[in-house]
This record gives sequence, C-alpha cells and structure tokens, in this order.
Amino acid sequence: MNWRQLAQLVAMICLVQSVYWLLIEQPLFRANPGEAPPSAEQVRTQVARLLQPTLAAANRARFEDVAQPWTHCCDTAMFAVRITFRMADIPPAGLGLISGLQVDNYRLYVNGSLLVGEGRMEPGSGTFHGQKTFLTRIPAGLLQRGDNTMTYVTLRDGYPYTDIYPPRLGEYTALRDHSARRLWALNDFPRYGAGLLGLLGLLATVMVFRSDDWRFAAWLSALCGAFVANYLYAVVLDPPFGGWGRMLAFFAINMLIPTALLCFIDAWTRQPLRWLMPLALAGYAAAAGYIGWRLLATPMPDAFDVPAMVWVWVLALLSLATLARLLWHFAREPEDRLLESALMSVLAVATLLDALGSWYPQLGLREGYLNNAAPFLMLAMLTAFLARNFRLFQSQAALNTLLQDKVAQREAELALAHAREQDLVRQQAHDAERRRIMQDIHDGLGSQLMSMLLSARLGEAEPATVAEGLQAVIDEMRLMVDSMDSVGESLESALATFRARMQPRVAAAGLVFDWQQDEALPFPDYGPRDVLQLFRILQEAVTNALKHSGATALSIAITQPAGAAIVIRVADNGSGNAEAGAGRGMVNMARRAQAIGAGLAVDPVPGRGTEISLELHGRVAQPA
Repeated sequence: MNWRQLAQLVAMICLVQSVYWLLIEQPLFRANPGEAPPSAEQVRTQVARLLQPTLAAANRARFEDVAQPWTHCCDTAMFAVRITFRMADIPPAGLGLISGLQVDNYRLYVNGSLLVGEGRMEPGSGTFHGQKTFLTRIPAGLLQRGDNTMTYVTLRDGYPYTDIYPPRLGEYTALRDHSARRLWALNDFPRYGAGLLGLLGLLATVMVFRSDDWRFAAWLSALCGAFVANYLYAVVLDPPFGGWGRMLAFFAINMLIPTALLCFIDAWTRQPLRWLMPLALAGYAAAAGYIGWRLLATPMPDAFDVPAMVWVWVLALLSLATLARLLWHFAREPEDRLLESALMSVLAVATLLDALGSWYPQLGLREGYLNNAAPFLMLAMLTAFLARNFRLFQSQAALNTLLQDKVAQREAELALAHAREQDLVRQQAHDAERRRIMQDIHDGLGSQLMSMLLSARLGEAEPATVAEGLQAVIDEMRLMVDSMDSVGESLESALATFRARMQPRVAAAGLVFDWQQDEALPFPDYGPRDVLQLFRILQEAVTNALKHSGATALSIAITQPAGAAIVIRVADNGSGNAEAGAGRGMVNMARRAQAIGAGLAVDPVPGRGTEISLELHGRVAQPA
C-alpha cells in the first residue's frame, strides 16, 4: 500500500472540494443576495377537481379549502387551484410571482385575466412547461386594493403526484433582483452546460477513433452525452413521448451519469479492472429494466416510489464506488495525476449529495448539485488533461528548438552506443584470432617440435630428418606470420602480396614458378576477414604442392571466363596424389572456401600433377 501517495490524494481532494464548494458552488448557485422582499399576504387556498383543464370548468367547479403545501396522488389529475392574496397598496411596477407547483403544465389567471398559458393542456398529449421555474410579472393594472385572486388550472398526466407549494409574491423589481441568480441557474445554465459538454463529448468522440486508449475516450464521450441528455430533459418541454416515457427517461439518464463516471475513472487509471465495467453496465441494465417494469406494470404510487428508491440507491452506491476506485488506484499504483483525480472526486460527491437530498429531505439539501458541478469540473479536467499531454502554448520556434535538442541528444546516444558496439566486435575478433593462433601453435609447431624431441631422446635424430623437421617448423611459422598480417585492404593487393612472398619460397625449393593474371579483373568486394581466408587457402595449396607433390614446376593462373566468376588455379606437375601427406590441409581449405562462399575443386591426375581451382563469387564485405 502506497500510504504516502494516498495521503497526498486525500489532501488534494480536500483542497479541491473546499475550493469548489466554497468559491464556485456557494456564491454562484446557493448564495442569497439579500433579504427576500416582503410577500403579499396569502389569506386562502382552495382546490377543485376538474373534468376539463379550462377556466370555464374552473368557474363551475366546487372548491374546497386546503392548506399549503398540498399533494394529490395517484392518477391523471386536472385541478383548479385558487389562491387569494390581500394588498393594501399596489406597487407601481406591479408584483413579481414565482409559482411553486409540481405539475406537467398549467394556466394562470389573475383576477380573471390570463397571465401564463404556454404549451398544451390536453390529457395524453400535454407538454411539460409547468416544470419550468420562472418569474412572472403581474402588472399593476390587473391588481386591486384588498383581495385578489390567482387561479391555476393544472394538468398532471405523468408523475403520480400533484404538488402545490406556496408561491412567492413580492414587489416585482425587488423579487427580480433577489431571484435572478437562482432563476439563471435553473433556466439558462442548463443550456450553457449542454452546449459546453456537447462540444467536449464531440471532441471525446473524435478521440475514440484517434486515440490509442479508446476506452478512456469512449467513456468520456458517454459521460458527456449523459450530462447533455440530463440538461435537455429540463430544457426540452415538448418531448415526443408522454409522461410515462418522461419518467423512464429521467431514471435512465440519471442512473447513466454515475455509471459512466465510474467506468470513465476505471479507464482513466490506465489499468482498468477486468470485471468493473461489465459489472457496472450489468447493474445499470438491471436497474433500468426493473424501473421500467415497475412503471409500466404496477399501480401507483408504488410504480413511482419504488423506482425512486432504486434510483437513490444506485446514485449512492455508484458514487461511493467511484470514490473507492480512485482511492484504491492511488493506494496500489504509482500515480501523479492528483488534480484530475480530485476534480473527478467532486463529481462523485455531488452525485452522493443529490442522492442524500432525495433520500433525506429533512437535511435541507437542494437538488442539482451534479448538474451544477459538471461543466466546471469537466472543463477543468479536460484542461488538466491537455496541459499534461500537449504543449499547446509553446511557440513554433520553441517547439523546434526542443525537438532539435532531443534529436541531437538521441544522435549522441546512438553514436556512443555504436562506438561501444564497434569496440565489442573488435575485441571479439581479437579474441577469436588469439584462439586461432594458439590452436595453430599447438597443432602445427607444437606437434612438429614434440616429434623432433621424441626422436632426439630415442637416438633416432638423423641430420636429414632433423633438417626436414626444422624446415617444416619454419614453413609453419611463415604461414602463421603471414596469417597474422592484414594482407592488404582488398583482394587485388592481397594477391600481389601473396605473389611477392611465394615466388622466392618456390624458387628456393627448386621449382619453376609461373604467375598468370588477366589485367583489369573486376575482383569481388571482399572484406579484410574474407581476404585473409583466401590468403590462407592459397598458402595451404602452395605448401601442399611443395611438401607432397614432388613437382618441378608450379603455376598460378587468375582468370575470368566469359560471363563467369573469377577462377584461381594452382597447378603442379607432380605425382598427382593430392592427399599424400596433406593431413588436415584439404579439410581446412574446404572449410575456409565455404566460409567465404567460394567454390573449391581438387583435380588430381596420377603421373601428371594436381590442379586446385578456387571459384570466387561476389558477396557483401564482412567487417574485420
């Protein structure tokens, strides 16, 4: 457990929570700009059940006195609500009215004159303009000293409850100033929030197809889409479905937000739990299905009350699961995105407050914490994400300089690595050459000298035998010295060196030496290592001819038949017994020829001599 990192996260969460709730939420959405203006005295409230939602039906209805707040359940309901208020003086600007009804739609009449009449009032196809909270101005000309009457004609065709709360009545200018911020948060802010989060969701949708981590972008898009749908629920007052469909949409959208938030945070960790997203989606589908069944197949009020309780439980559990996922990630994995984590924790806390406010009304919590927090926190989180991943505010020159510095640094690192690799290859080549020389000394010089030593100890060291042995040792030493020479940087220079060294040696052995080489031959591009192998093959061929052939003449011809590879022929006029006394020489020649990709052929003719042909094919030069 990374307790230090976890403590840092908790401290950052406390800091961000304090900043948001004290400096953003409280002054922008909850602050009271001052004392509410004096309210007109409401002296009587009466309610009558209607068969038609019209003023004529209300005038014929039989009213009963009720106390506010007043609630009715659980069927399609049309009511006339008559509120009598008393005024001693009439303000010149008139009265301001903020209605407190929970109905689908309504008509408002003041002293018999229509004041509010937006949308449709037909049962089964009504609109939901009554869900909008706004300030209505009652002109001074409609008012009178003494008793005045407000008549609401209401329609409730979706939710089971019709709720009538006391309206707020006061001098228009004072009530307008007092309620301006609250009404802005209820009516204008959802439109701004929907627009902002819609743009973020569109950006996230593009990221789904352009980002390596598509799950992160997909859940960010889903979360923004859920917020936009929730805002539109409060803005679109004439949806293509009735009250029952609107209830189902409310629960489905409000449960989708915390579900998408949990899955988004799980993907944000870069190490999502294998089971969490499927479990969250399955839980959401089960809750939405159960709520849909309760709404459509069970009677009211349980058809609404039980889904409301399920909805509250889902909000609470998912918000707690979101906080737990963040804490678990910081406790288990190294993480430096403290600010983003704290911002997401505010969304989870806002969801939890909405659940508690619905569960425990006595706590006095208002609704809409999550709706209020979403645009600010999503924008801040995206800003933190972009600031962490992109250098948006650097000039082009600064970016070019940064890239050039990084390229130069990388080139220096590569040059250093290449130099180390060359040193390693060179050291390996030296080690291999050292082992070869040691093997040659052991197998060549060592065996010859040991044979001569044994002959001397046994008294069999004849002068001729000793001379022959010493000559063999000298020849072997010369071969070793020549093999340790670089023999030139190309095949042409190696052949020139070979001719200069072999001609005196052949002449000293009493053989006629003949060298034939076509001019301007296109020699293969052999590297130093391959040239050395070729040099040793030719040395071995000449040494075998001198030691074992009994020849009087030795010729070397370098030619290129038309359209063929270069061929080097070493021929003698000896006995023609190529294997006589050759030992491992022929085996070594064949192995070396195979190593450089050359063809080796030995053609002995008894009584006429032996010809060794080496056919050279072009190959890529190997490093020394």
